[in-house]
Amino acid sequence: MKKMTFAMAALMILATACKDKKEQFEINGRIAEADGKTLYFEAVTLNGIEALDSIRLDENGDFRFHGMRPFNPEFYRLRIDRQIVNLSVDSTETIHVEATWPAMGTGYEVEGSPDCQTLKEINGKLIALQQSVRDIMTDKTLTLGEQERLVREKIDIYKEEMKKKYIMEAPASAPAYFALFQTVNGSLIFNPVSNPDDIKFVGAVATAWDANYPGTNRTENLHNIAIQGMKNTKRPTPVSLADIDPEKISASGIIDIELPDIHGKNRKLSDIRNKVVLLDFTAYSLPSSQERIMQMRGLYDRYAAQGFEIYQVSIDPDEHYWKTACEHLPWTCVYESRGEASGYLGSYLVRRLPTFFLIDRHGDLVARDEQIEDLEKAIGKLCE
Repeated sequence: MKKMTFAMAALMILATACKDKKEQFEINGRIAEADGKTLYFEAVTLNGIEALDSIRLDENGDFRFHGMRPFNPEFYRLRIDRQIVNLSVDSTETIHVEATWPAMGTGYEVEGSPDCQTLKEINGKLIALQQSVRDIMTDKTLTLGEQERLVREKIDIYKEEMKKKYIMEAPASAPAYFALFQTVNGSLIFNPVSNPDDIKFVGAVATAWDANYPGTNRTENLHNIAIQGMKNTKRPTPVSLADIDPEKISASGIIDIELPDIHGKNRKLSDIRNKVVLLDFTAYSLPSSQERIMQMRGLYDRYAAQGFEIYQVSIDPDEHYWKTACEHLPWTCVYESRGEASGYLGSYLVRRLPTFFLIDRHGDLVARDEQIEDLEKAIGKLCE
């Protein structure tokens, strides 16, 4: 009897193990010329990047990761330093990746998943767009206005391709979802929270995901963004603030701010020391957000080496939208979940968005936006 009981238990354990294995997906492959490098396997969730596993590669570069099958298409990535391979998983498939360091993020090959192959295609196009934008923004023969116009033309052409080839052809797919949340210089290519045309495409993907993956977090997030966008396009700005006299703001000293960044780490304004700081209250859902971020990126690139920093407070209603928008920005980005109820807005007498302040190297607030005629000139003078 004891032998039978033990045998039955062993069979049950084996059956459970087999079942668990059937419910798992696998990502394996080889990263050549990466001996000693640590390869990270990460989940790209609505709350940010989540570390799942890692391996220190040897001279062969072989790796293998497993995960439980997701209920809906989910996004993962392989990363060494800043080189990233984006992947999507929607079943118990086995995905094979071959790459060579240090060009892992651009020169990889992927097998076993048509969606992953499409993500690679989109990534390649996005990298080309990013390079074109960089070339334009660093062309000293162009005025700022010309740079903005050329960048907008490039992005508009890119958006049309994304809409026709990747979003509307298969709105229920992982690549369609992925295409909606791409960024260039920290600006979302699609701005569904403020652009009526972009809202239509978010709505199409949301409807398709609702039919195929009802009740999932990503489906609900799509619906929330679409609804927020429809509300915002019916009013001039996504945040209405009390009309407060800007002259009442103190011209010296600062009121400290402590808010979480995209990783959930609290960041204090007062921790930025001996630098000229642009304190910016904004919302990425504003219609002018993309152009404004490009301007700020230009200022940051020109003056960061001289001790210039940006501390940007977002009042966006959707936290995931904010995280996606600012993920690749080089300055300090924090999130105010209280929205209009934020005490910081009252403390700084912010009456509209965007509103910014300049703080000198001594930590004194020297001016707000309405008192500054030429922002670049003011930053340059403080950085001297």
